[in-house]
Amino acid sequence: MEKKSKLSGRKPISRLFVLFLACVICGIFAAGNSVVAREGCIDCHSNTDLIVTNKKLFDYFKEWSGSIHKQEDVTCSDCHGGNPDVSSKKAAHGGAKGTRKMMKAVNFQNIPATCGQCHDDILDGYVKSNHYKHLKSKKQVKQGPNCVTCHGSLNSVALNVNTVSQTCQSCHNQKSKNNPEIPEKAEWLLNKFLSAHRLFRYVTIKSSTVDDRAFLKKAGIQIQTLSEEWHTFDLKLFEEKTRMLLDALKSKRNEIKKRSKK
Repeated sequence: MEKKSKLSGRKPISRLFVLFLACVICGIFAAGNSVVAREGCIDCHSNTDLIVTNKKLFDYFKEWSGSIHKQEDVTCSDCHGGNPDVSSKKAAHGGAKGTRKMMKAVNFQNIPATCGQCHDDILDGYVKSNHYKHLKSKKQVKQGPNCVTCHGSLNSVALNVNTVSQTCQSCHNQKSKNNPEIPEKAEWLLNKFLSAHRLFRYVTIKSSTVDDRAFLKKAGIQIQTLSEEWHTFDLKLFEEKTRMLLDALKSKRNEIKKRSKK
């Protein structure tokens, strides 16, 4: 008697399922190819031959590879433009005109607009500042500062109470006589803003009522707004708004403490 195949008792796979499986597999490969294509710039710019032939270009790659931009999947083409889906340098850069266009995106005066593609809320504050007015002044073509001046470019960093004074001193110092009091003032203000953050966390942890939650929502919006308005560099206005926020947070903290003792 002929033995039955191990598969003979199973139900036949439907053509519809086979078609579905094929689509899924194709979709996976397509997604994989798109990731590879998107990294086309990186494949070229990470070539270790550049250490000898164009070290500056390789250093740009190394700086980017350890940055928050890489962590957030922001690659060359997001800032410079170009075509990351091709392997040829000429095609990727779009020829000589394309290369000039790519470099224009990171021109000293164009940096804010390029960074502002992602950091639009910060750009809104910056364009209201005297820094921006100096940057765009025809008489002061390369004076600013712009985003890179304070934060660095590829591996950019956010300033804090430990770094802001030294950064501001690059322009604001006794030698330049350009408002030398600003570095110390900026550090003091960021300390106050940090105090507001600490109080906000305290109130968040200790809150227990509907009124507390309504207060936190409003205070959270104020903190976010202040973060954006910092880049107007209107230190007098920033100090006034920070003081008002601190007073409100201290009042809420005292209210919560008094309530907890009952």
